[in-house]
Amino acid sequence: MKKVKFTARCSGIGSVYNAGDIAVFPDGVADAIVSAKKGTAEPFEPAEPAKQDAPPGKTDGDEKPSEDDAGKQK
Repeated sequence: MKKVKFTARCSGIGSVYNAGDIAVFPDGVADAIVSAKKGTAEPFEPAEPAKQDAPPGKTDGDEKPSEDDAGKQK
């Protein structure tokens, strides 16, 4: 995969891109855009997924209830 920064308006590949737009394409598509002088390309490495912590306010039952629940009638 390659990240392409468009230097000119480019259409006909399913979307319209304007100068300054950035998108990621398979190598062959990126190479075609560069050869048409519509943009510049550089290798693209996807970032590792971020580790997700437990959502705030959730407890395992060993802690006090959150203050948001204080005073609510059940």
